[in-house]
Amino acid sequence: MKILAAFDSFKESMTAYQAGEAVKTACADMKDVTVTIKPLADGGEGTMSAINSALSGTIHELFVTGPDFRNVDAQLAIIGDLAIIECAQACGLEYLKEEEKNGALMTSLGVGEMIRYAAEHGVHTIVITLGGSASNDGGMGMLAALGVRFYDLDGGLLMPVGASLTAIDHIDLGTLHERYGHITFKGLCDVDNPLVGKKGATYVFGMQKGIAENDLARLDAGMRRYGKLSAQVNGQDDLFTAGAGAAGGLGFAIVNYLKGTLTSGINEVMRLTHLEEAVAECDLILTGEGKMDAQTLMGKAPQGVLKLALKYHKPIVAFAGQVNHKDTLLQAGFSDVRCINHDDIPLMMQLREGMTSLAKEVRQYLKETDHV
Repeated sequence: MKILAAFDSFKESMTAYQAGEAVKTACADMKDVTVTIKPLADGGEGTMSAINSALSGTIHELFVTGPDFRNVDAQLAIIGDLAIIECAQACGLEYLKEEEKNGALMTSLGVGEMIRYAAEHGVHTIVITLGGSASNDGGMGMLAALGVRFYDLDGGLLMPVGASLTAIDHIDLGTLHERYGHITFKGLCDVDNPLVGKKGATYVFGMQKGIAENDLARLDAGMRRYGKLSAQVNGQDDLFTAGAGAAGGLGFAIVNYLKGTLTSGINEVMRLTHLEEAVAECDLILTGEGKMDAQTLMGKAPQGVLKLALKYHKPIVAFAGQVNHKDTLLQAGFSDVRCINHDDIPLMMQLREGMTSLAKEVRQYLKETDHV
């Protein structure tokens, strides 16, 4: 029997690849059982690692500017002429304590530094994952690292942070297109928010990035001003392009300045990792993530796997650290949805024992259903 292990990460417990390894452990002594691991992600944290694990690329480590302008250690993957950049590696919320969060004063500068590094290594395609950012600067920081300059009315150079957007008077593209025009850019996101408005980057995500509620209107107005000036400079209006509001407006900068595209994170990861071919060849699919509920069916990784399983009429079983709305998930097409945690033990212990618990639950399922 051919088992396909196509998991997203279990946050703070195990990576997507480690989840696959847990399945291998569960099947280690089972005759005539092979396990293929296809680590997945939906465009957020862990996406770069998932793609790199599947395609056997090389991880590069570098120092870049973090969200609060302190240097941070970041990683990107290079696979032939393809680079995978995870924006959270440079401007992620994880670098900040709760009291340090203020999206208006954070920058995406480090993302541009990673792009610059990848370009210097000769890549022709750069995929940028848009999840987990602490910044709300419309990609101004990223663009500043690539040579774009933003000036105020007096000709002063502006700091590349969200609070500066209201002060932009004119924009100088510099050598942006000469240096990076030959590169194909693609942003991976799991949201379709526009850049501005009540459903835009600032109003929807600003408060979780530490922006005060009474500052949202002012910052959204600044984002709108920036977007309109950008339309004049770049010849296209992307204020309401789906996904432009991803990662504090990084999505906007990718389509408007870098002439890139935005796409579903899970769909692109499945394409890059050749998941459909693996689904067609397997007998049973095992998938899952840290928590599964009705939200899983709104673009999360297991839903992407489910669609392929239904297309090829393959049984698919999901495993998670926490399961809610099981009936809804079963109605969507999962053969079963199982929680890997049964004992009343502290959360930290559950997280630490994730791989063991997953392996145990997979083995139990296979025995109960006589798959082996």
